[in-house]
Amino acid sequence: MRLNNILLFRDMRKYTKNPNNVIFEELLPLKLKNSVSGKGDRSKERACVHEMSIMFACFKKNEFDQSLCSEEINKFQTCSKIHQVEKYKRKQDLREGKISTGQHNLSPREVNHLLKKYPNP
Repeated sequence: MRLNNILLFRDMRKYTKNPNNVIFEELLPLKLKNSVSGKGDRSKERACVHEMSIMFACFKKNEFDQSLCSEEINKFQTCSKIHQVEKYKRKQDLREGKISTGQHNLSPREVNHLLKKYPNP
């Protein structure tokens, strides 16, 4: 207990009981950078996972007989075709430089394009 108080003594001066008396310390400048990294773009949700899981559940239920699961297979195939068309359309829009704001989250390339177009003063 005593060691904990000694280690936290420095930090205890910063905290107050009144939230209006909080001391603001600017550690980094409060402005946007001129670019963003593309690391967060890779963790997007995959397409047609729900349809695929339903199809595999049907396979397991019917001992992998595809003739009994034709409806689930067709649903999965149509979902994958729709996803491929949308992916191709997004790639074409990126090549042409079109930015579709408001329809989905912007990709890091689109954000970087906007930041180059409207830089920080």
